[in-house]
Amino acid sequence: MIKLGSLFSNGAVLQQGMPIPVWGETEPYLAIMADLAGHQAFCRASGSGDFLLKFPAMPAGGPYELKIAPAEGKHTEVVVLRDVMIGEVWLCSGQSNMHYVIGAGRSRKWNEADGIPVSVQQEQEFISKAGDPAKFRFIHIPENVTGCREKYIFAQWVKINAENAPRVSAVAGWFGSKLRRELDVPVGLICCSWGGSIVESWTSPAALKMNPDTRPMIEKWESMRSERAYWLETQGKWKGFPFDRGNAGFERGWAAPDFDDSAWKTMQVPGNWITEKIAGNGAVWIRRKVDLPPEMAGKDLILNFGPVDKHDITYFNGVEIGWTGKGLETSYYNKPRRYIVPGHLVRAGENTLAVRAYSFVYDGAFSGPEDLYALLCGEKKIPLAGNWRIECEYDLGRIEISREEYGTANCNTPGLKFDSMIRPLLPFAIRGVIWYQGENNAITLDRANLYQREIETLIRDWRFHWERPDMPFLQVQLANYRQPEDYSEDSCWAVLREAQRRACGSLPYVYLATALGTGETNDVHPQNKKDVGLRLAAQALYHVYGKDVLPCGPEVWKVQRENGALRVFFHFADGMELRDVSARGFYLAGSDQCYYPADQAEIDGGSILLSSRQVSDPVSVRYGWSDNPCNILYNREYPAASFCIGVKDM
Repeated sequence: MIKLGSLFSNGAVLQQGMPIPVWGETEPYLAIMADLAGHQAFCRASGSGDFLLKFPAMPAGGPYELKIAPAEGKHTEVVVLRDVMIGEVWLCSGQSNMHYVIGAGRSRKWNEADGIPVSVQQEQEFISKAGDPAKFRFIHIPENVTGCREKYIFAQWVKINAENAPRVSAVAGWFGSKLRRELDVPVGLICCSWGGSIVESWTSPAALKMNPDTRPMIEKWESMRSERAYWLETQGKWKGFPFDRGNAGFERGWAAPDFDDSAWKTMQVPGNWITEKIAGNGAVWIRRKVDLPPEMAGKDLILNFGPVDKHDITYFNGVEIGWTGKGLETSYYNKPRRYIVPGHLVRAGENTLAVRAYSFVYDGAFSGPEDLYALLCGEKKIPLAGNWRIECEYDLGRIEISREEYGTANCNTPGLKFDSMIRPLLPFAIRGVIWYQGENNAITLDRANLYQREIETLIRDWRFHWERPDMPFLQVQLANYRQPEDYSEDSCWAVLREAQRRACGSLPYVYLATALGTGETNDVHPQNKKDVGLRLAAQALYHVYGKDVLPCGPEVWKVQRENGALRVFFHFADGMELRDVSARGFYLAGSDQCYYPADQAEIDGGSILLSSRQVSDPVSVRYGWSDNPCNILYNREYPAASFCIGVKDM
């Protein structure tokens, strides 16, 4: 038997221009050979049956077949992967703004009279420009934390066509689309993100121990795991949390085939009803009509359904066919459902599926890849992913627990996402990483002030595990959010944005694409993901692929005193301009570090001269320093990132 690593499936995209590792499991000490695009590779499995072989670097191309087989003895098994492409592969990770998919806008409330939402417009544009799906693919890594060092994930590569495009990460999708057009090679996106996640959960336990700021976190978690306290924690964590109030939806007829659900909202399944702002924690129902051919009538069916976070009761034509989870159980949030539909319920033509989901803490979602959602009758498969009707039975609001209460029920436990979601990807060859995360590390000033060392720890950690010290890492600087302000001294988001910017200066091959100008006052998940993805692509095209493009907005690099003023110098200053009241958003400070608004700002080539009547001898300047700052400094194409820089930084 040969079992390949999780990222090796039909339709996979492999990285061009660098050695291609292929790994898996087989019989102990068995010799293995593989063939790809006219190249062969050989290895022998270890005593535990693990094997790893490497193909030499290859140019972009495909489709190819990847064949893996025993190289000796009487073994005849051959594993063949078809439609394999070689091109550019990027890991796309972070929290909800990276997780936000192209099709997320469909669930937003809108009327034709109000105009189509930005996200819906962008979805339509993305699909129209996606191009040849054979050269553009993605794989979605399921959300999973087990507390174990996982070796496998369960997912498949899919082509980004009109059918699949709505479920690809919007930021990643626009990023990859731009690369595919500019480089004219296949592009593969590994989408691995989790809403609400903190950077420490994506970092390996070993790396967390090396950072004095995070060592207490990982030591606490390891102590809990090794002591009776962990057992008590997992058994008693949910004491005091709300129990299900009872199935009022069934009493209202919500499972019945003849119930009129036309007034319900629409939601894309799989999807997250909390992220989509349909409801908070509590109970929701989803319904869908399914047309079945006459040959299925009267036959037992298998209903495959993705994980339901956390409990579900499922109905077919008004009759309960199965349930999972009760009370305050949390162990089923990531477990796919599989129920038998008795033949006497199955009729030709229209049938009704209804699912009641209940979540009492954290996320509320129907998750997993789309291909998990299906009705099966022998070889016949009826896909169920897509638009479902959804209604809230009762809403408990958003319920969370303290981030310090670690355990597998808390997805932000330090190291858990690395072990369950990143480790299974190693050592798959990738070009680099795009990263959109930080909102949940900007909860307090103390947390935000630690972010620079924490993101640097993650970057070094991932480079170590991929054995790529020069692996490009492209960050998204957080978007503007909340009420607009020119300046806020205690803005956690401003502090975290600066930590992101400074990480680019402290580590090589780390670049920043600001999301300023794309945000929204009342939504931490802004609809405009196109501009963010294209800004990341511009950084990659310039810094990684050596293309003659403008990579970003004006990039601050030096400041110097000049006759009672400060002159601030910028890279990438072509066409630099101020698109609002001169000096708005710039704040100067003297040696006392008290910041006052600049009165004048004069652009002179690649620099700006700033002065303030309230600061006679300025030594530092801040720009864009609030949760939702004014955004006036641009070059001919992009806005500048927010920054804080002083003479002492030189």
